[in-house]
Amino acid sequence: MPQPFLRLLPVIGLGLFLAQPAQAEERFDVSLAGDHLGRITHTRSGGTQDLTLLLDSTPFGVFDGSYSGRTISTGAVARHSGRTRSTRKSRDVSMRTEGGELREVALSPEAERTALTASAAVTGPVLDPVNAFGRLLETASCPDGLRIYDGRRVGVLSLEEARREANRVTCHAAYRVSGGPGYLEPLGVSRLSVELIYDTNVSPWRLEQVGAKSGPFGLTLHRSANE
Repeated sequence: MPQPFLRLLPVIGLGLFLAQPAQAEERFDVSLAGDHLGRITHTRSGGTQDLTLLLDSTPFGVFDGSYSGRTISTGAVARHSGRTRSTRKSRDVSMRTEGGELREVALSPEAERTALTASAAVTGPVLDPVNAFGRLLETASCPDGLRIYDGRRVGVLSLEEARREANRVTCHAAYRVSGGPGYLEPLGVSRLSVELIYDTNVSPWRLEQVGAKSGPFGLTLHRSANE
């Protein structure tokens, strides 16, 4: 191999490295009343986002399980797949949206389908769960009006109040299921109060904590200490 080409290899290698999309990873610990339940990880590399949830320390293992979702966006088209496994049930979903409009959806097993597991049943723009979490992470204002669709239901996150203190903003919001079944059947939880705390000293804002509460029960997501 000619010597001039050998001298170019480091430059070519650097160029190939820089051409690869940078991968951003953000991690959160999940807790209930101060007790650690598991963790959430979100990564983004170019147009691909991945979201994983692992619950491995719930009381008596009753709600132990995992979720892994991936969304690949190309222009206005987003293709999403999600896989849920727990001690109670298993579920697989895939969907395709175009300009936010649901075009295709598939869900198994059949028993998990609802009246909204059909593209014609869902009107207006929606976000899949992975894209929705990505929106919470990449913002410079309190999220508002997010319509989130998981293959079984549509939920809406609406801003109620924003409070600023120095370099921190706390966004108080409400989440309600606008169509489809509630969560944690047979409890059918359909409303949550949500609190998002951001560090505004960076751009986009840095999400530090999420709190979700329904009645006496509340989950908290804290950004991992090694982040």
